[in-house]
Amino acid sequence: MDHFHQETVRDNMSRPARAIAPEMTLGDLARMFSASNVAAYPVVRDEKIVGIVSRTDIIKPFAAMAATNAVYFDSIMGTTVEEIMSRQVIAVELDATLDQVIHLMGAYDFKSFPVVDQENRVRGVVTRDDVVRALARSTRRSSLPLELRPMGYAIA
Repeated sequence: MDHFHQETVRDNMSRPARAIAPEMTLGDLARMFSASNVAAYPVVRDEKIVGIVSRTDIIKPFAAMAATNAVYFDSIMGTTVEEIMSRQVIAVELDATLDQVIHLMGAYDFKSFPVVDQENRVRGVVTRDDVVRALARSTRRSSLPLELRPMGYAIA
């Protein structure tokens, strides 16, 4: 397991990252989300990350519409990603360790993070699956299970 602590994002990330343009419409984004298991897409302009958009972000405009009983479906589907994306992006650098990624995943409950180089260009994405694969490679077959104390639950 000591080897895991030296693992970097560069060696474990998924690449290439699927990135989208800020000019993409919500209609196109909805089709992308429906055809993949991606939780969020980095938003890129001139090869640099400018935001991130998640499945939750795409639903928010429709939730507001439902609350007001408005009939603006087509208008919302024509909204651009730039209008709904999060501009505060938590990204990791290529040389970050997987320990750092695990800490971020725990702190923010994100499933993935974009990976950027020093010029803020997206180079990949590191996902929970990437981290789990690295953990599995680093685990010895002789590892003993954790000794867990009973939590007070009874099975009937």
